[in-house]
Amino acid sequence: MKNKLIKKVLVCRPTYFSVDYVINPWMKPGTADTEVAMKQWKHLVQVYKKLGIEVNTIEQGEDVPDMVFAADQGIVQDKKVLLSRFRHRERRGESKYYEAWFSDNDYKIHYLPENVFFEGNGEMYFWNDLIFLGVGYRSSDETIPTLQKIFDREVIPLQITDPRYYHLDVAMLPLNNQTVFYYPHAYTLETQKILQKKIPNLLEFSQEEVLGFGGNSVITDHHVVLQKGNHTLEKKLQTLGYKTVPVDVGEFIKSGGGAHCLTNVLKETVE
Repeated sequence: MKNKLIKKVLVCRPTYFSVDYVINPWMKPGTADTEVAMKQWKHLVQVYKKLGIEVNTIEQGEDVPDMVFAADQGIVQDKKVLLSRFRHRERRGESKYYEAWFSDNDYKIHYLPENVFFEGNGEMYFWNDLIFLGVGYRSSDETIPTLQKIFDREVIPLQITDPRYYHLDVAMLPLNNQTVFYYPHAYTLETQKILQKKIPNLLEFSQEEVLGFGGNSVITDHHVVLQKGNHTLEKKLQTLGYKTVPVDVGEFIKSGGGAHCLTNVLKETVE
């Protein structure tokens, strides 16, 4: 069994975070507390540093409240990045800030064809020699040829059917190269069958666990950083030999994103 060890991440300081519009069922405008959100974000950063992860920070633009969700901005591997193209116009202004950051830090930037939508690490996972890609709400099938060309892996599209789980990282959590958690009711029956065939140890989230943002956890080595209060999932993870690190990112969940959404992995190894 092989586990991923995160070496470096990119996060966005939530200076101007707020919930001002609705583009997913989680969003309730005016509910987020900016000061509390900043405290929660700083604590998450401290947790990463204690786990030995190098944390890089990008400053938030004043006009893009969802820019804090760094995972959505693109896929990074070996100093190359496929920059996202957001489906909703409310988020499109975020890309210029991340494009500039990647350029300034010597990443080779790849771009999608026009009118092809893809929302980065929120919508796909590298898993063994495959790429799992969530489609149905934010990303399109037309992304597949570009992903295959840049990253030289087979892409498996997974059809999402419930808008609450609009991104792949809301209802799926690859634990290691053998085990994946998922919430079956978020996907079509055909997608469920694909996952059952591909994954040796496919485990189900309960509804309570997935609504508690269990799928939006961050895994490094044998540590799982997850939203606090998800007690049954913690017990499952501990039984599987993982150490759980509960954090509170509840203010960001009001916008539909948890710890994983706040984190773009820049460098990791498999051990």
